Amino acid sequence: MTIVQGKISLDDRGCAYSPEFGDVYASKDGAYEQSRFVFLGGTQLPERWQGRDQFTIVENGFGLGTNFLTTLKAWREDPQRSGKLFYLAIEGFPLQASDIKTFLSLSLKAEAEELAAKWPTLTPGVHRLTFDEGRVVLDLYFMPSSAAVKKLSGAFDAFYPDGFSPKKNPEMWEPRLLKAICSHAREGATLATWCVASAVRKAFTEAGFTIQKVPGFGHKSEMTVGRFEPKFKHRRSTTFLNSAEKPQSAIVIGAGLAGSAVACELARRGVQVQVVDAGPVGASGASALRWGVVHAQPSGDDNQLFRLTRSGLEMLREELLCYPELVRTEGLYQMARDGAELQKWQQQFAQLKPFSFPKDFLRLMSAEEAESKIGLKPRLGGLWHEGAGIVAVAEWVRARLNRSGASLLFNTRVGSLSKQGKNCQAKDAFGQIIAEADAVVVCCAAETANLLPGIELPLTRWKGRLSLLCEGALTDLKGAVTGPGYAIHSPDDWIGVGATYESADKQMSSEEAHGKNLSHLTDLFPQLTEADAAGFYEGFRCVAPDRLPVVGQVPAAEGFPNATGIYVSCAMGSRGTVFNELAAKVIAAQMFNEPIPLEADLLRAIDPGRFFKKPR
Repeated sequence: MTIVQGKISLDDRGCAYSPEFGDVYASKDGAYEQSRFVFLGGTQLPERWQGRDQFTIVENGFGLGTNFLTTLKAWREDPQRSGKLFYLAIEGFPLQASDIKTFLSLSLKAEAEELAAKWPTLTPGVHRLTFDEGRVVLDLYFMPSSAAVKKLSGAFDAFYPDGFSPKKNPEMWEPRLLKAICSHAREGATLATWCVASAVRKAFTEAGFTIQKVPGFGHKSEMTVGRFEPKFKHRRSTTFLNSAEKPQSAIVIGAGLAGSAVACELARRGVQVQVVDAGPVGASGASALRWGVVHAQPSGDDNQLFRLTRSGLEMLREELLCYPELVRTEGLYQMARDGAELQKWQQQFAQLKPFSFPKDFLRLMSAEEAESKIGLKPRLGGLWHEGAGIVAVAEWVRARLNRSGASLLFNTRVGSLSKQGKNCQAKDAFGQIIAEADAVVVCCAAETANLLPGIELPLTRWKGRLSLLCEGALTDLKGAVTGPGYAIHSPDDWIGVGATYESADKQMSSEEAHGKNLSHLTDLFPQLTEADAAGFYEGFRCVAPDRLPVVGQVPAAEGFPNATGIYVSCAMGSRGTVFNELAAKVIAAQMFNEPIPLEADLLRAIDPGRFFKKPR
């Protein structure tokens, strides 16, 4: 899937104009005024969101963001506004942040500058931006509309169809596409658009909307409005929607990367959280790592792992802004493993595979240029990951647990989970209740499988050992480098190289493990002929057969028919630093029946139900 950066200029009337589509971005009678009249007025806002816990709007054709910013302004000015506002916008030709500031209406100047400051890197996928301390959420679907309709999840309350005119951009007004978006409409949802083409109105009618033509804005004599009032009930797209009551309390089992992320995300929603862990402190398992790397995992075919790590890294960056002393994300160098891999990367970049990488995301880099960045000359050229880097894992986990305000119960091992009515119970090995709550999230790596009775979750443990180097080795290295293994020199002079990948039934001796790790060091930097290991950091990775994380609500399965309110976040392998925040946001969205910041196919790829047998 590819996207094309949009182009914009001014036409002879001074209106923002797209040379690609030969059409203006908004009415010559005023963009802000048109948005208020057509889209807010036509969908009966702000009245319809008043008194609601949350309200969701979908827009097909984000453009300069005029409709979003107009809606945001109206929401902020309304004392009876909804508790949260979700806005999902599809855009296959995203503009640059500078375009938003330059071309938007002066009536939206402050809001435009705020949006531009948060504007994401122009890569395909879903980009989540938050405003007003998370009470306003903007999910930008940077992809063609035909792709986006297959990836939307959840349901909406209002619909803004706002592409260029059907004659200029017929794809965005294709009846099958409009019907697919409308299949996500909630009962009573409204829509409004300036377009009155008969084929468009017919598509909305066939999708279950009662459609009217009403007086239009400015030089447009008419516009289209509608309300979702289907004559027949039918099974509509409600992918990953949880209809259960919103939880007031939750148990989080595991106080590592996954558990601390979930605790923070739920606490932000006012949930009373209790974290239970078998260790003496937070991050006492694999998350005890002093420093770890965070970066996306590129692939020439834009596979699921690349897309997931891209989304995970983007969500992580926003969270890490709260902990500047524990992170260094000025960039990370990934050296090619050999000449063949470097040549493959060069060919992919030349052929724009899987898409044209923005320089503020990923670019090719020679060994000489890398030396100027990281302080040592690597053996080969490779990739520079802008915005990636290292994080102080254990300290970050403990800081998040403290900040969450969750109740922390350590030195306590959960032996089983059960349901008592609607409540979830965590019990010890003797069947005594440790904690009881509306929901439970299991975040205890490979032990997760032991807590789900009657379910065979195929998780394996792989031991990893990182060799800690003596003082003097790698002192010139700045930050971290990956490739054949990885090496880290942290700001506090913590130096490590690794890591091994040892199966449970075939583990290396200490000498073999150190030798393997030190061979990675000389692969990266041949000039470093001597290095002494002072010890190990070691832990166990939890891995699923498909090497993807296992995240989300546990569905009913044979032997476990009542799994309502039970969620899991595990199997992150060696990518827990990248996946933990993404997993927490997915789980919280499922619990609270919110739009999920991930494409529907990726949600299915990480869903726990992919391994379960459905009950007969």
